[in-house]
Amino acid sequence: MEPTDREDSRIRIFRALHEIAVAVCGVLEPVELARVVVNHTRELFQAGAVGLYTFDEAERLLRPVYSSDAREGSLEPPIPPGTGAAGQALERGAPVRIDDYPNWPFAGGWTAANGVQSAMGVPLLVADRRTGAISVRTYEPRHWTEDDAQALTLLAAQVAPALEAARLHERTQTARQQAEAAIKLRDEVLAGVSHDLAGPLSRIRLYAELMQGEAPTLQPTASAQQMTAWSSGIIAATASMRSIIQELLDVARLQMGQALSLNLQRTDLVALCRRAVQEYQHAGRRVSLRTAQDMLVGWWDEARLARVLANLLENATKYSPPESEVLVHVDVAEYEAGGWAILRVRDAGRGIPPDNLPHVFERFYRGSNV
Repeated sequence: MEPTDREDSRIRIFRALHEIAVAVCGVLEPVELARVVVNHTRELFQAGAVGLYTFDEAERLLRPVYSSDAREGSLEPPIPPGTGAAGQALERGAPVRIDDYPNWPFAGGWTAANGVQSAMGVPLLVADRRTGAISVRTYEPRHWTEDDAQALTLLAAQVAPALEAARLHERTQTARQQAEAAIKLRDEVLAGVSHDLAGPLSRIRLYAELMQGEAPTLQPTASAQQMTAWSSGIIAATASMRSIIQELLDVARLQMGQALSLNLQRTDLVALCRRAVQEYQHAGRRVSLRTAQDMLVGWWDEARLARVLANLLENATKYSPPESEVLVHVDVAEYEAGGWAILRVRDAGRGIPPDNLPHVFERFYRGSNV
């Protein structure tokens, strides 16, 4: 007995479904999976375009995962439930066939503007939960049969769990990457804190050893002055350690998505730089301040500005030749937008490798030559 046309059609459909199942097997990237499904579906139905959508429950929108259009139209926008073949299929939870799309009351504006003449949509169901939809569109008049709707329903039943698995895999990968990034950030923070605390701790130890070693030999008149200078150094070093702890709290707040609160107050930049320079001079470093300004007052976060300068000076003195001088320049420049304070730290160190420059402002980044 010769097979009928309908039997031939069913054989072709089942063969296509098998090919789709084989093609998507092991594909765990949603867009790539959708691309494979859409291209096979368009070939199966000889359609002008096919769209595969997932339902964003939070935004109440069908979002295209992949949409092909033989006419190379514009990118398809998200679809509200109830709009277009896909939106109606999602809302009804059942197949939708439209032979006269231009006169259909639920036609989507984007598809209608692209000249769609007929369309068919089927919901994607996972355990009776509507997770998306698939739609088939043509740009010539076409009558969709019950067999067409059944074929697309079978295809949707096959695709829905695969797409859901791919989306879950993507979310798992994203969560894993975020966890790895958090662990990396933690390690970078610990490394950065260890590095940053080394300077203040060394200065505290230095001043303490000076006080311990020199105290027996100091004359009474000089003793108070010298002890005051050394104790000031210890106080400054402990203040530096407090600022490092504050920076850790800032990082934690930023990681939690909280805005960084700046404590803006009238601050003399020249005085701030002079104090920082004197601290390094007391530690035996060749650090000098160059400025034509007696004072330069602006509204800044003094503690954080001091922390920035301390980091610059610490790196400048650490990575410069032992006998070289580190210069701190404070200047003023006038622009159309107003006056600017310019702070520069110059040293004779090895510099930053050119390929590291794009990463200078990345949190906790360290150069490849340190």
